Amino acid sequence: METKNMRQKSITLNMIANGIKTLMSVLFPLITFPYASRVLGSAGIGKVSYASSIVSYFSLLASLGISTYAIREGARIRDDKEKFNKFSREILNINLCTTLVSYSLLLIFLKLPILNGYKTLLVISSAGIVFTTIGMEWLFIIKEEYAYITKRAVLFQFVSLILLFMLVKSKSDYYWYAALTVISSGGSAILNLWHSRKFVNWRENHVLEYKKHLKPIFLIFGTSLASSIYMTMDTTMLGAMRGDSAVGIYTAAVKINSVVSTLIGTISSTVLPRISYYIGNGLKEEYEKLMKYSMDILLMISVPAAIGMICTSDILILLFSGKEFLAGSFAAKILSAKVVVGAVNRVLAYQVCTPYKKDKEVLISTSCGAGFNLIANAVLIPTVGVTGASTATLFSELVVFVMLTKYAGKIIKTRALYTRLPIYVGASIWFFAARWGINLLVQSQVIRLIGTMALCMGGYFVILLVIKDPYLDMYKNKFLNILKRKLR
Repeated sequence: METKNMRQKSITLNMIANGIKTLMSVLFPLITFPYASRVLGSAGIGKVSYASSIVSYFSLLASLGISTYAIREGARIRDDKEKFNKFSREILNINLCTTLVSYSLLLIFLKLPILNGYKTLLVISSAGIVFTTIGMEWLFIIKEEYAYITKRAVLFQFVSLILLFMLVKSKSDYYWYAALTVISSGGSAILNLWHSRKFVNWRENHVLEYKKHLKPIFLIFGTSLASSIYMTMDTTMLGAMRGDSAVGIYTAAVKINSVVSTLIGTISSTVLPRISYYIGNGLKEEYEKLMKYSMDILLMISVPAAIGMICTSDILILLFSGKEFLAGSFAAKILSAKVVVGAVNRVLAYQVCTPYKKDKEVLISTSCGAGFNLIANAVLIPTVGVTGASTATLFSELVVFVMLTKYAGKIIKTRALYTRLPIYVGASIWFFAARWGINLLVQSQVIRLIGTMALCMGGYFVILLVIKDPYLDMYKNKFLNILKRKLR
């Protein structure tokens, strides 16, 4: 019965649900931040952000890489209720231990004199650590409960939004603002804990084993740490070598791409439990079909998105950041190419290597990227500044791509994954001509942006319909069938 239920869950619907959740997590700060920044001022926002940044390191220690490991291993045995019960208790207990260690270190850290003015904020922000642990998001991802996860997340985001307008009314209300940043995870954690009884009998007695889980968890943690370092190293080194102004310009360039990268990343995270399930149950043919499907969908979305951002990055920076940040438009164009490479890397890492327990290989690949990033930044930033940092970041992703391709190639035929890449490039390369033509006809930057996006998106999908792209054709037929049923 469980197997049937799992197979009935549509990968497409899972992606849509996870995409909505990710989109809301991106949009929610864009809605709340302008209000909070005007009420609290730069000092209040700065205090909360500083406290959150410190707590993020302890949160990383508490999470340790447990979630990725749990999703990979749990998805393999999710049909075996007894094994899954035992596994879930082991993972939760390990996570509770890492959380306890994290809080112990935080208590020691709080004794530093430099943090005297931030202790209350740090304690408030640290509540998110325990909420993440007892929330067990990995359990619901394993069971592919994406609809539940999305509805729950959106509900508490709206609750937080209402409370923000009710409680944050003056500059002294920054403690409330800090509390509201963790209220979503708190509410979600309590609901998850209650809802988890549907899948796990927490009272059932087992002889629990922990040692077998520790090595792969630490390897995944090492990968997360290396990835975190090389994703932030460019900003750190740029600030040290070129100052705050350069960092501000670079941040504007990064933000333009991070929203799209985050949304595209949901494809890999959504299919990981299904892929692990197929591998764990010897369903190789189903695995290969899903791999090809997910890579094609990823390329169909990421290629036009990257080319579109290259075409419009100057307008986007001008409209969202202002004229003083326009110096980062070329860096934004370079980073746009990273959207595709980074997306492919996530597939190779988390849909090929991680499900096949190649954690060491993923760690080596990421570490090579971090090492290259350090050297490239040291060479390029002093000479070309912001452009150098973006170039170093792009080439670091390419180094990771080369390494992951080498390891993934021992598992599957990686070239077969890119057969539709030339088609999607060909269907979107004309975006440059479209932007040039709209520039000649229109003076308003807002209309230029809207016109370019509308023309390029519309034209791209028309081309795919004309050439009968199998995926777009499939979605079109599904939509028409649903429409026919509704009209009857």
